Amino acid sequence: MEQLIGVVIGGVIALGGGVLTAWLTAKHQKDAAREKDLWDRRTALYLDLLLHLSGAVSFATDSLVPGYYGPRTPEQHDLRRDLAARITLFGSPKVRELWEAATEAIGDMHYLCAEGGYYTQDGAIPPGITDPDFLRYKAAQEQTEQELIKELRHAIDVDKHLKD
Repeated sequence: MEQLIGVVIGGVIALGGGVLTAWLTAKHQKDAAREKDLWDRRTALYLDLLLHLSGAVSFATDSLVPGYYGPRTPEQHDLRRDLAARITLFGSPKVRELWEAATEAIGDMHYLCAEGGYYTQDGAIPPGITDPDFLRYKAAQEQTEQELIKELRHAIDVDKHLKD
């Protein structure tokens, strides 16, 4: 009888251990799938932020301001709304802050170039401009873009597996 009780207890323990192992494995797989989904969404968002990095999605300006360089078309407003919503859900507050700073700097640069007559007929900025305001705005634009790119790469841990 004692042997039977020992066998039953051993069986219950083995069964409980098997169930616990299966539950932990399923939980781990579910967590891993959720993390991968979040990483995939965040990576897609961050790529979209870079692809659409322009003053046309900036929150920094108002369409009633002369020289405005924010969303003009319904599509640009929709794009800005989409990027902002996705950044709220999947991005970090720091990424949102840097994205807004970068789009503002791009908009400021555009405004300076439009008002200063720096654009060529085809809309390009010619090389060799030495105006101190232009150089300051250009440096601010480049700095904010580089800070954003650095944070995006850090946030998705892209450099972790790269070797020098």
